[in-house]
Amino acid sequence: MSLARTSPRPARPPSAEPEPAPATATTQAAQYWNRPRTVLAVVVLLALHLTLAVRSLVRENPTVDEVIHLPAGVTYWQKGTFRLYHHNPPLFKLLAAWPVAGPNVVIEPLYDTEYWRSEPPNKSGFAHEFMRLNAAIYFELFNRSRLLMPLFSLVGALAVFAWSRRLYGVGGGLLSLALWVLCPNILAHARLITSDVSATSLGVLATFVFSLYLKHPTWRRTILAGLCLGLAQLTKFSLLLLYGIWPLLWLIQEVAAPSAGRWRRVGRSVAQGLTMVVFSVFVIDVGYGFEGVGQRLGSYQFVSEPLTRTRDQPLFHVPRPKPWQLEARIQEYRVNRFQGTWLGALPTPLPRHYMLGFDDQKLEADGVWQRFLVPAEQGDHMGPEGDAKAGYPVYLDGTLQQKSWSYYYLLALVYKVPEGTWALLALSWVVLAVSPRARASWLDELTLLIVPVVVLVIMSLFTNINLGLRYVLPIFPYLFIATGKVVPWASGIASRTRRLAAAAVIGAALAATTVATLSIHPSYLAYFNLISGGPAHGSEHLIDSNLDWGQDLVNLKQWVDANAPNEPIGLAYFGQINPDIFLLRSHQGNREPPLNWYLPPPLPGGIDPPPPRYRGGVPPPKPGLYAVSVSLMRGLPWRVYDAGSWAPWNAKEKAFAYFRQLKPIATVGNSIFLYRLTEDDAKRLAPLWSGA
Repeated sequence: MSLARTSPRPARPPSAEPEPAPATATTQAAQYWNRPRTVLAVVVLLALHLTLAVRSLVRENPTVDEVIHLPAGVTYWQKGTFRLYHHNPPLFKLLAAWPVAGPNVVIEPLYDTEYWRSEPPNKSGFAHEFMRLNAAIYFELFNRSRLLMPLFSLVGALAVFAWSRRLYGVGGGLLSLALWVLCPNILAHARLITSDVSATSLGVLATFVFSLYLKHPTWRRTILAGLCLGLAQLTKFSLLLLYGIWPLLWLIQEVAAPSAGRWRRVGRSVAQGLTMVVFSVFVIDVGYGFEGVGQRLGSYQFVSEPLTRTRDQPLFHVPRPKPWQLEARIQEYRVNRFQGTWLGALPTPLPRHYMLGFDDQKLEADGVWQRFLVPAEQGDHMGPEGDAKAGYPVYLDGTLQQKSWSYYYLLALVYKVPEGTWALLALSWVVLAVSPRARASWLDELTLLIVPVVVLVIMSLFTNINLGLRYVLPIFPYLFIATGKVVPWASGIASRTRRLAAAAVIGAALAATTVATLSIHPSYLAYFNLISGGPAHGSEHLIDSNLDWGQDLVNLKQWVDANAPNEPIGLAYFGQINPDIFLLRSHQGNREPPLNWYLPPPLPGGIDPPPPRYRGGVPPPKPGLYAVSVSLMRGLPWRVYDAGSWAPWNAKEKAFAYFRQLKPIATVGNSIFLYRLTEDDAKRLAPLWSGA
């Protein structure tokens, strides 16, 4: 027997590699989530998201903004100009209008009307006539167009997954993706022809690409980031914030980097940053078909405060502007601040209607001077009080006012984010603080924190617009991505018992979000979490696009057909669809019966002048069946309709608030309350009309 075979195994030298450790839960998870399983999980989640969105969109009618967005998009394709409702960039409107901008849509007669020929065009009048001409296929047109809108949400979902997976592994990526897929607020707007989810999705995609550029700043990534930035700008003007956030992220990284070679890096970064801007502007120009590119800055008729200055003397128009021409009224007092300066002589590299659209949006965000919100004859005689600003009437926790709250969006998040999602967010913040092994790099974590903080601060403190949670929807993907870190934290816990407990907490929180979302299907706009009282009590906290955006008119019609088919119903509807559309549809071959409805009596002075029905005096409501949108019930002023009159009437604040004294017998989508007025109810309400 040789020495080699009988001698003991030599001891391992201290410098040698240690014995392989048994596989941990983290490595086991990594081995399980191979490429086929990962792809399958992503596909299943995206299919679930798409299914929920599509099943919902066909159950609800067009919302307030959609009524204008779709016909505007049709004009873009047919006329090659973006002048109708340039309030938002055109990308989502172009996509929505693409499948319907053909010969089946009746729109040509509208191009010969004052609605189109006026400057600016009367967007609401144009949209209402579009509705009347296409009543027979109106809801079907919107359903067809809406089917394309979830594509934006799928882009956002993939960006969320890819970013989270890169930072926290496949498990973290799938958790972040699931939070996007099952978020009732994402689903609420993913189905609509509006800018909110398209901006949220393309904004996070662009910032993800920029984060990759920061890690490895190549020219290829420079160009890709610029192209994505341009696409994001074609969805919503608020994403102009990215032009400030991106340099901030770069600066933070550069300050923390070693000083060696700094000037060379800075020079390269400046060149690449300018290239991103050039490519983004090029994409914007392409998106607008280069319409008006090169127009001199001083020649624009701006109206927002940052882009105008006060005239030395008011320049009154004769005849005075028509009621919808707020811009012309403002221009009597204010003028382009670049007019007559060297900057005013410069050609702008951006399209004409991008510039004008931003100006309109800025006016809306900042508020309008009081003198322009009253009749011209009254406004011209106002003193300093005429220079005070008022925003849209907004509602929060029982208070209606025309000035924003600095904490509005924080409370909206508290009320409308599911408790399960809040639990995961809170856990991720704890993990960020106490578990270095689960964290990504400091720059990655800072990026995921800076974007939501900047958006929330800007929207809360520097705007005067509290119209809905949708205005801060772009922060959601960053919150979902950051939540992904709880998966590597849980799977890396050494104790099996504690690891299973952590997994159970994560699973329970995700299950709670799932139950919350499925329970509100298909009425996602009306979602409120249980802490806030749930959807039935949502209007006690928030209204408008948070709950009641006019989406349930068709569902009300179905309720009436099923429960009170032969009974007239008093209807005060918050939306931009005249309920007489059902009568037009029946005249144009639709077999469904029309809706037998009328406008309920407003409170005295609630509509001035009143519709013809009440020209002889507004009586108290009589016993019978009534339906009232919760936004109107909570006192929001709005345009309302009366049967037999196609044009809307301006209802003032609290015109229909008397319904708050009654108990609803049913709700439709949690956005329309139904009341059965008895004789006793009518007697109790009558003194409101008699002054007693």
